Amino acid sequence: MTVQASAVRRLLKPEQEREREALLVVERTGREALAEMRRMMGVLRRPEEAPALAPQPSLEHVEKLVEQAREAGLPVELRVEGDAVELPAGVDLTAYRLVQEGLTNALKHAHARRAEVLVRYGDGQIEVAVSDDGRGLGTGDGGGHGLVGMRERVSVYGGAGGGAPARGRLPAARQAPGGARVSLGVLIVDDQALVRAGFRMILEAEEDIEVVGEAADGRQAVAEARRLKPDVILMDVRMPEVDGIEATRVLLDADATSTKVVMLTTFDMDEYVYDALRAGASGFLLKDVPPEQLVAGIRSVASGDALLAPSVTRRVIEEFVRRPPASVRTLPPQVDELTARELEVLKLIARGLSNAEIAKELYVSETTVKTHVAHVLMKLDLRDRVQAVVLAYESGLVEPGES
Repeated sequence: MTVQASAVRRLLKPEQEREREALLVVERTGREALAEMRRMMGVLRRPEEAPALAPQPSLEHVEKLVEQAREAGLPVELRVEGDAVELPAGVDLTAYRLVQEGLTNALKHAHARRAEVLVRYGDGQIEVAVSDDGRGLGTGDGGGHGLVGMRERVSVYGGAGGGAPARGRLPAARQAPGGARVSLGVLIVDDQALVRAGFRMILEAEEDIEVVGEAADGRQAVAEARRLKPDVILMDVRMPEVDGIEATRVLLDADATSTKVVMLTTFDMDEYVYDALRAGASGFLLKDVPPEQLVAGIRSVASGDALLAPSVTRRVIEEFVRRPPASVRTLPPQVDELTARELEVLKLIARGLSNAEIAKELYVSETTVKTHVAHVLMKLDLRDRVQAVVLAYESGLVEPGES
């Protein structure tokens, strides 16, 4: 009911004030009923726990990306040719990730002594290339986006290239079947048809988002995701046959996938949420989330960020304390690549601190913290800071109860 009311409200014309007010009453009633149910079950969401959103990575930030590689010890020359144009979000993100993967490959696999990044605008397309003098190229099977995965992402947007070496040409936008210009493809997975229809209405009202398909259970989700290659999957946690956690695990265990998964749940501390994050999900949303937060959340996850506020991260830690994994804790070898400061930042992330809180703790700027966080994720081949929290606790780098 709440999802359907939210969807219809988003489609109203500005002059339909009475209809909008009526639908807002329905939404409020639905959310109040769900809040009361959560209180009864002892899992009431704390008011400060709004999703933590951040700007999407963009080619506008390519100089910062190059500077990070230089700080890591790789001399990099950056060349930008032609007049820069505004790119659709998905194309812009894909071009940025191509540069990121190329530089990561040069640092970690090719053992290059120098590299060059080319960004060329012209003729209704953008060309991105990363070259180096290294001895070979990795395939990106260490859990990151991967050069092989980038080939698939580039092809989704109608471009060419994207593999090894890191080079690709992308058009101004991806074309939907009807000719509309879109940048993000979303797959909706839920066993309730009304929920799927409501989310579809909300998302299809956005010019830069295309609902590429639907699925009613985890098995269908895996098949459709492999066929459609969406940017983001909205995945219900509880479904018949194959649940959302198992479907997420199967999808994200596959080589070279760049699809992101956002779990949908009725309760904000569903007993399965921690397992979903361990399976590789980039976050979770309540099913009655306001449509504005749903849309912003999808864009945030597509950009590589985690859809979890620091306070929610702390609750994930609490769940870890309640039932830690039985596996033997060993530090991954990549941790040795972190500087002392980066290791300190990783531990603070694991404690659930936000970038602003880490900056205050270390007496540095928030921009400096963001740079350290980016280095940590890149060196450890992690999707987002939630995966960093899971790694820190499961490897024993941070112990429950540490302060």
